[in-house]
Amino acid sequence: MKTMLALTALAGALYVAPATAQSPADGTNTRVVRYADLDLGTEKGRDALDRRIRVAVSAACGTASSVDPEGKREVRRCKADTLAHVAAQRDQAIASLQTAPTLLASQ
Repeated sequence: MKTMLALTALAGALYVAPATAQSPADGTNTRVVRYADLDLGTEKGRDALDRRIRVAVSAACGTASSVDPEGKREVRRCKADTLAHVAAQRDQAIASLQTAPTLLASQ
């Protein structure tokens, strides 16, 4: 099973120095969300994955000063766009549990 989700956000479009200072040259800021330790077949496991995704998205998109309304809009847009982009990867990780073959061993 794939054990990580890559989250990307357009950090170059943000007005946030910490987010852009750590970005690669192509302008994307990537975070890895590991989930091999989670049981995605349970609601608790899926909730934990969702929390990890939200934390990673927040880290990738950064923050804006409270006196920068345009920057705050960009951060909100970044978070919404990134969550939408990652939703398919999340759903695929969960669906892979249903399509993966079950291996049984006996002696």
